[in-house]
Amino acid sequence: MTLLFLLIAAAGGVVVLLYEKRLKEENIAKLQAYVTKVVHDDKLLEREKMTRIIDLFSENRYKIEELKEGTLFVSRREFSVGAALLWFALGGVGLLVYLIYYFLKEPETLRVYLDTGHIYAQ
Repeated sequence: MTLLFLLIAAAGGVVVLLYEKRLKEENIAKLQAYVTKVVHDDKLLEREKMTRIIDLFSENRYKIEELKEGTLFVSRREFSVGAALLWFALGGVGLLVYLIYYFLKEPETLRVYLDTGHIYAQ
């Protein structure tokens, strides 16, 4: 019975991990569409554009790392339920391993080009 539960957890983890990946790509596309719209809005001053872009990333739990030469660097650490389920499927002890990994891993960094509005993951 325990083995069946762990197999179901592993299968669920794979499904959730694939869903999280697709959702992440959709969210980055939405962020890029908004940033591109703001960058190409001629009615806004440069200061207003920057404020709106920074507010967008702050509202989406990104940390503003730095701004240099027209490029904004933002980062965020994301918890993956799918990865946690997969690690849990290793007998329950794996969940502790994933939690340790989560707190030790580097946050994902996005590079936002303020002249074009393009967003690239590093």
